Amino acid sequence: MEEKVIDLYTYFNVPRKGETCGTLKAIRHGYLSEMGIHRIRPAMLVIPGGGYAFVSQREADPIAHEYFSQGFDCFVLDYDVAPAHHYPTPILQAGMAMLYLRREAAALDLDENHIAAVGFSAGGHLCGCISLLWDDPALRQLFGAECEKIRPDASIYAYPVVTSDARYAHGDSFVNLCGDRAKIEDYSLEKKVRVGASPSFIWSTTTDLAVPVENSLLLYRSLHEAGTSVELHVFESGPHGMSCCNAEVTGQAEPDAELRHVRNWLPLSFEFLKTHGFQIKMA
Repeated sequence: MEEKVIDLYTYFNVPRKGETCGTLKAIRHGYLSEMGIHRIRPAMLVIPGGGYAFVSQREADPIAHEYFSQGFDCFVLDYDVAPAHHYPTPILQAGMAMLYLRREAAALDLDENHIAAVGFSAGGHLCGCISLLWDDPALRQLFGAECEKIRPDASIYAYPVVTSDARYAHGDSFVNLCGDRAKIEDYSLEKKVRVGASPSFIWSTTTDLAVPVENSLLLYRSLHEAGTSVELHVFESGPHGMSCCNAEVTGQAEPDAELRHVRNWLPLSFEFLKTHGFQIKMA
């Protein structure tokens, strides 16, 4: 296994204006010369949540290791958040991450047509921004027509923040993202779905009190109506922020029955990705 941190601002030669994050932690298989086998791998961009106020460690490396075990090379985004940073900083940093993977796919032995993103809570919202708003004005200003390459080839949404509807919204996420720089309603994702959105896998729990399940239901309905390939799983119970549902991320000595059941989201997402061509290839 190879690990490396990439400074996206240095790579793109974009001047920092107070940003301290905007980095990718690469967790890659590398090339085993003694095996004499050259593999081309799918990639997964991991976007942790945290309400756009912090970046959750529980939804970072532990998730990358799950997809790494399935043959993916994984890249964990660390992005700037409120109160110091609002729109467009997180969206620009997520866009830079995806575009870095596109540009460097050949050098990194990645399948440039099978680069997915997985996002959790507010990270799910950020995943949705690059999946549905890949030509956001800020991205288009920075990258021009190349911003079309930002859209992931598949999107995995874990208990995502989606809607600005006051009945279901996680209001802090929208305030922290938009500040006074953007209109909250412009980033209500269920209103931004269009033809050509990424194949999408969504999961949540009925008893999530922080980000109500209606967020996932609204996103599913909009994607389905747009003709997008989409799969939705709503588990009977479970709190917000379950991540990969193991002892490492919950503090339990042994995962209880609820965790073991909800953990099924992982193999289900693996199967979903495989059906959409995310598999190891020989060079």
